[in-house]
Amino acid sequence: MKEFELVLPCYNESKSLKTLLQRAVSAAEEAGFDSKRFQLVLVENGSQDNSKEVLTELQKTELSQWFSTVIVPVNLGYGYGVLQGLKNTSAPIIGWSHADQQCDPRDAFTALKKLKSVEKDKVLVKGVRSGRNWKDKWVTHIFEILAFLILGIKTKELNAQPKIFTRQLLNSLTAPPNNFAFDLYVLFCALKNKFHVETIPVLFPPRVHGVSNWASSFFSRYKTILGMVKYMCQLSRSQGRV
Repeated sequence: MKEFELVLPCYNESKSLKTLLQRAVSAAEEAGFDSKRFQLVLVENGSQDNSKEVLTELQKTELSQWFSTVIVPVNLGYGYGVLQGLKNTSAPIIGWSHADQQCDPRDAFTALKKLKSVEKDKVLVKGVRSGRNWKDKWVTHIFEILAFLILGIKTKELNAQPKIFTRQLLNSLTAPPNNFAFDLYVLFCALKNKFHVETIPVLFPPRVHGVSNWASSFFSRYKTILGMVKYMCQLSRSQGRV
């Protein structure tokens, strides 16, 4: 059995996949892991590019021992893809990050080290980002305020990656959303179930390829905020506050 598995949901990331894998393998080796103890779970989340073909070719290389794939035929949302990846893990410590190269794979191992240093059974470690533009920081701050007022969640950077946690949390995710509210839901469940939450600082540089689905325009940011407020209210009505 693996000791640690990291899920990476991939949507239209064909240009990044090989570099991402190489960086992740290097990070794992630097942290003292081999492919018997650590595995990446790459979720091909219904991409419209040639990501599936790229993954097939990568499975023929020496990198194949380091990763498994989960194929989602039709994209049903970011959260759905992450959940499918998590369901295909078996390690006692699991988690996810992003595949767009804004998230350094080394951060996952930094989070893992932090988790192991906490002498508790139920732990979640997440990133707190730096290097972001003021518009994204503004949206994030709004999310933080609303999450506290509506759900009682008091934490920074709800959507920051990575999120690494002990496996018990997976069983608590009984009704997760398929969209970008997935991060919020996981934090809510962690706090509701008395998980100890720790943070690590992470650098969040500009994207190498592609554009953000939620932050590409003022309209997309506005739509995302409204959607999150609606979801927070629904979650509060169904499960109360932390």
